[in-house]
Amino acid sequence: MKIKKVLLFNPPAFTFKDNLDINPLPPLGLAYIAAVLEKMGIEVKIYDCLIEGWNNRREINPEIIQIGVTPEEVKRQISDFGPDLVGVNNLFSRQRKNAHSIYALVKEVNPNIITVAGGAHPTVMSELVMQDNNVDFVVLGEGENTAKDLIEYMEGQKSIDEIDGIAMRINGSVKIIPKTRFIENLDTLPFPAWHLLNFAKYFGLESSHGKRRHRCFAPIITSRGCPAGCTFCTAHHVWGRGYRRRSPENVIAEMKRLKNDYGIKELMFEDDNVTLDIGRAERIFDLMVEEKLGFEWDTPNGVAAFSLNEPLIRKMKDAGCYQLNLAIESGNPDVLKNVIKKPLDLKKIKPLVEYARGVGLNVGIFLILGMPGETIKQMWDTFKFARSLKMYQPFISIATPYPGSELYKICLDKGYIKPDYSFDDLYIGSYSISTQDWNGEELKKVFEAGWLYLQKAFYAEHPVLLAKKISEKMFSDPVSMIRKCVIALKS
Repeated sequence: MKIKKVLLFNPPAFTFKDNLDINPLPPLGLAYIAAVLEKMGIEVKIYDCLIEGWNNRREINPEIIQIGVTPEEVKRQISDFGPDLVGVNNLFSRQRKNAHSIYALVKEVNPNIITVAGGAHPTVMSELVMQDNNVDFVVLGEGENTAKDLIEYMEGQKSIDEIDGIAMRINGSVKIIPKTRFIENLDTLPFPAWHLLNFAKYFGLESSHGKRRHRCFAPIITSRGCPAGCTFCTAHHVWGRGYRRRSPENVIAEMKRLKNDYGIKELMFEDDNVTLDIGRAERIFDLMVEEKLGFEWDTPNGVAAFSLNEPLIRKMKDAGCYQLNLAIESGNPDVLKNVIKKPLDLKKIKPLVEYARGVGLNVGIFLILGMPGETIKQMWDTFKFARSLKMYQPFISIATPYPGSELYKICLDKGYIKPDYSFDDLYIGSYSISTQDWNGEELKKVFEAGWLYLQKAFYAEHPVLLAKKISEKMFSDPVSMIRKCVIALKS
């Protein structure tokens, strides 16, 4: 058969009714796939169900809502475009039902349309995903070359032996071909198919992977892969453990296109390790200055602190960086080394933070609590370390056993996951792990006490702000404020 038209979906999403933990971001992965398919002469459409239906919210239960377009609109998009193949991006296991609903809708419209699952969840749970008969193929991990090979296989141009990283059915049985090859020269990839994204829909959102400074923003990825082996992480299944880089010149060329063709004023470096190769990173930032690109930019995915130094931070600031987020994870060196397995010397952090603040950067830190093997005392070391850095509102994740991570395997092997655990519990505030040292309820109390400890430390250093806050609250809700003050004094 000949594949002439491909429709790529980003599904709707579940979130909490009273605390939205999702926000729309232009789907870079789909845009890269689309660019490769267009080079093959295929007509491609990207449809982001989340952004197109951002104001459409349906109650699933008293706590959970679904945001995104309706099933009827999904079916209309399929019918109107008439694709030969539909691909669905499924990053998170918690959102799997939204992806599977699209596979079913595709087959309702036309059973002959080929369905392909991609993203982190299908990559690590391919056999489970293939139990859905509405799914014809799963692309494992990095998808550009695999998608191209798969289509050429469908068209009779390649044999199955030439495909890498795929799950499919042969004579009714699921066959999984492991992912073994990754794209070594990332400069050979075309730039993402930005023209297929409805950029205006994303512009001006209240939040998109954090707060943005400019209405017109875009994510960018300059490298892939991570050599670190953090036990909570699953990224190596998608990108591999080897570190692969785009050349500085290639990165700058994409930046120019974003600025000149789409009016982008702010960038979000979404790399796992944008600064791992210090010389390359310095060259990128030097070129941003030389070319007078004028972007402001952020590192919302975090930066590996072990690959930073003061001259590099200075160049980041000169090139327009305003927010530096450091992935520290723990304030206890034994937890870092033996539990999380992150190659980081904590003694390096405070001088870097002080220097970054000194040159005018906002600095944030990412922390994680509740790893099996971590004691409550060691968790308090993390809060105390945050205070020593004057980080009073760090981004704290509760350890969550995502499929594909070493943490997930440890929890399964040792019975640390609660009995009624399901993929629906895969969010950072689920407190789904219990060990011989603590349970989920105890972990929640530690988190709440630690957060209060940091807030009290902040207001102890900023009494004027405390007085102002109390006066505002006393005016708007005096009864509640008096109650909170009594509780705080007793704690």
